[in-house]
Amino acid sequence: LLRHRLASTLPRKFKIAFEGCPEDHVAAAINDLAFFAELGPAGERGFRVLAGGGTAIMCKSGGLLHDFLPAGELFRAAEAVLRVFHRLGDYQHKQRNRMKFLIKAIGWDAWHAEYLRELAACRESDAVPVLAIDPPDVESQPSWARGAVPTPALIATRVAAQQPLGPGITPTLVPVYMPGDESYVRWRATNVRPQKQFGYLLATATVPLGDMTSEQMRVVGELARAYGDGTVRVTPDQDLVFRWIAVSDARELFRRLSAASLGLAEASTIANVASCPGAESCRLAVTQSRGLGRLLEDYLRERPELVASADGARVKISGCPNGCGQHHIATIGFQGSVRRLGSRAVPQYFVMVGGGTTVDGASFARTAAKVPARRIPETLERLIAFYQRERQEGESAPVFFQRVPLERVSLELMDLQRLTEADAIPADFVDLAETGEFAPVVMDGECSA
Repeated sequence: LLRHRLASTLPRKFKIAFEGCPEDHVAAAINDLAFFAELGPAGERGFRVLAGGGTAIMCKSGGLLHDFLPAGELFRAAEAVLRVFHRLGDYQHKQRNRMKFLIKAIGWDAWHAEYLRELAACRESDAVPVLAIDPPDVESQPSWARGAVPTPALIATRVAAQQPLGPGITPTLVPVYMPGDESYVRWRATNVRPQKQFGYLLATATVPLGDMTSEQMRVVGELARAYGDGTVRVTPDQDLVFRWIAVSDARELFRRLSAASLGLAEASTIANVASCPGAESCRLAVTQSRGLGRLLEDYLRERPELVASADGARVKISGCPNGCGQHHIATIGFQGSVRRLGSRAVPQYFVMVGGGTTVDGASFARTAAKVPARRIPETLERLIAFYQRERQEGESAPVFFQRVPLERVSLELMDLQRLTEADAIPADFVDLAETGEFAPVVMDGECSA
């Protein structure tokens, strides 16, 4: 697509996701195009295809475009979608220059008919060629020589020597030279999973707020070459995944990640909080979402009993409605906002519950309350306690918050929402991770995720 003749006429954003597993790991349904790997009746490879997803001010789960599309027709389907937008998309209004707005404007049936017409044109006389794709059934073991293994002592010295500079929130570097057995056991439980190939693992390095120093990045590259296949994947949770880690190397990799201040456990748990850049750098954000992200992550890591109680829950934060932090699809999401108390402004968050994605589509979180920023840790603790108290047997937190009536959630948080000039304290008027009084300024930007 990048070198395609229609590339200059792409929508303002055009997001594509691929999912190769029976369960969704990439929030595929909120993308413009989503491809789920499938096998056809005769074992042929292909995709179930969704189109038109997105979040921000208009949350939309992608509609079903194909139950099964042969893998060779992937380019044809993508070009057909682009051709429809090229002809009918809104190029006059930036905010509506997205595929989901076109589908809403003309309706799914009309859009789908246009798509099928363009797909037929792409197939005619091989106007768009079939993609030749025939990967092996099982990926083979990497055969190249492994890189040199840096010692934990050397890694710790290098990482500690490069202290990050501001402005804003910077990574907290705590190199651990000799992590204990308990830390390793917990990391192995939350950050490691077996690979399809026998004897190998996938290992996740937890990266709080997605922040790393350049020296940490160099160490990650060295460890990927020494223990893995020389590559690293970035996850939607802002973490890093190493592949092809031999089972016998897991502990040594952990020692070196700990030395690089990247050995935290709790990947894919509620303690692994994701946040957008927020008002620290975004022109559209209202609040300092990264300040809340750091506060919540520290709060949860100091309370492992809360983490253990929030079965399957995920927390995501955005500094405005555009949702770059994907709070719309979080079990518990926080959306930055502002409240006026007389002439002064208070940073607050919409508390949203019940979001999530599966291979069948996306469900979007519902707003249960509007709570001042300083009260969000207590809000989260109450929601976890509410889940523990009211859940059905065997019910996970994501399922619970999708099921429970919104009024019940609002009632749990009612007193935390109240704030008057009489009971406000000075800290209420200062955003998290800031020192001056809260004075939100929103400018033009390009988000609208």
